[in-house]
Amino acid sequence: MLGNTTDARIIFEEEFARQTRRIGWRIFTVGVPLLMLIAAFIVPLLTDYFSTAGDDEQPRDTIGFIDHSGVTDSLDSIPGLMRLDGLDTGTQALVDGDIKALFVIPDDYIETGRVDWYRTGSGLASEDGTGNAFFSVLRTAVADESLSDELIARILHPATYTLFKVDDFGRPDSSGTISDEIARAAPAFIFAMLLMISIFVGSGSLLQSVSEEKENRMVEMLVTSTSPMSIMLGKILGLGAAGLLQIAIWLAVASVSVPQISDQFSGLASLSLEADLVILLIAFYFAGYFVFAALMASIGAASTSVREASQISAIVMVPAIVPIYVSAIIIPNPDGLLARVLTFFPLTAPTASMMRIAGDTDRLYEVVIGLLVTALAGVFLLWLSARVFRAGLLLYGQRMSLRAVWGALRQSD
Repeated sequence: MLGNTTDARIIFEEEFARQTRRIGWRIFTVGVPLLMLIAAFIVPLLTDYFSTAGDDEQPRDTIGFIDHSGVTDSLDSIPGLMRLDGLDTGTQALVDGDIKALFVIPDDYIETGRVDWYRTGSGLASEDGTGNAFFSVLRTAVADESLSDELIARILHPATYTLFKVDDFGRPDSSGTISDEIARAAPAFIFAMLLMISIFVGSGSLLQSVSEEKENRMVEMLVTSTSPMSIMLGKILGLGAAGLLQIAIWLAVASVSVPQISDQFSGLASLSLEADLVILLIAFYFAGYFVFAALMASIGAASTSVREASQISAIVMVPAIVPIYVSAIIIPNPDGLLARVLTFFPLTAPTASMMRIAGDTDRLYEVVIGLLVTALAGVFLLWLSARVFRAGLLLYGQRMSLRAVWGALRQSD
């Protein structure tokens, strides 16, 4: 079934070399790690430089405020806050860049809770952190003076939740904090995105390769020297190896850059990869890639031109995107009907299963079954792509249709 292994190896080496010589592949392979290294090392240096450049001046992040209610009279001097006397003084300080924002507390603040917020420049106020920062100032100001510092701290930051999952027998099991949950979900989501990138880049290259060779009649020379199965196997594995090399480079750079990036984002601080999870994600990555690569090869073999093949492949790619598009539904409910249905369909199983893993599914056995279904579908599509490749020779110059492909398949024996 697998054809001549020597011929497949030669085609594998040629396809691997052809893919790694592509300018797009090289730019993408180097560009992603370069962005990670910039985010990990260059951005913090620039941030530190610009944050320390004006140390001799009033910090630009200082918040100015005017209190007509007297609610903040009991507060001592707080770093990052500037008490101002009047609105004219405050707005001038805002224009001069001495303060980042100005808040005016009116006389009736206790009754109404209304505070005036003065800003310069553009941008959404909801994305401006000074509003939340001044919330903390107000909470401290209205706290009873008899409260201890510890109680005031709890008013400012009420709780850090520790999560527990209760099984069907009522037994609780700690699953860490919300940050830990995010850190566990991140690897599966990242692998799903990497799979999507590889499918679009690698499978697209395979589609183009098969279509071009058929269009320029090179395929006829190949078939005279080896079997269609050897050709398809060598092409799919060659491009798969190029994709693996690409992912390996990304992961190697990520192992250095992600710890540095995690220091800047608290949600990534507890990011970790468990060995069994990595094995499962990698298995899904290869199974998913193999399915789409074999499918792209079949489309390329049955098409009469690169343009026609590209139009059809765009439709075939849609199922792989669906689970990511509906991840907001799958991750909160990883064992729901939608997630389970998508797990057993080969074209959606890889990304849907990764979304279920990110949602901490209780039915991991279904994910494993989905992996087996995907792997078997990949083997079947490899066999089918070889048949379509041979049948496609009978369709040279004809417009592709299901009836024409089926007729050619029946005659390809």
